[in-house]
Amino acid sequence: MSLKDLQSLITTPDMSADEIMRCALGVRATEIEAYCAVVAGGASTVQEVADRLRKSRSTAQRILQNLVDKGLASREEKLIGLGGYQYVYRPVSPETMKKAVRGSLDRWYERMIGELDALPEKIEEMGRSCMDRYDQQRTR
Repeated sequence: MSLKDLQSLITTPDMSADEIMRCALGVRATEIEAYCAVVAGGASTVQEVADRLRKSRSTAQRILQNLVDKGLASREEKLIGLGGYQYVYRPVSPETMKKAVRGSLDRWYERMIGELDALPEKIEEMGRSCMDRYDQQRTR
């Protein structure tokens, strides 16, 4: 996310839920759509999610795996007839999602406070570097 994107998010009067999740958790719009589809539909197979999203099965599977990798869903095997199985995906609760967003924002805030505290020294260092380059050019 660029500084311009961040500035836009900070100054926007109304922020949508998907903007908050994209910003705080680094998820893509398709992942948010899949997460919401699984929250609304409950435990779901890849095919069920593919149908809801109107995506191919392989695309839905990749998106769901991303949700699992990011801790927003879990995957478990469900036995089906004649010894086969299929995967069923369960979302973390919206409350758990909220806690993840809060944790991410808290970590970001702490980092920014640390950067802000160090800002005067960093500006002075940048100024010295600028003057050193200027002095080097003058002496050539």
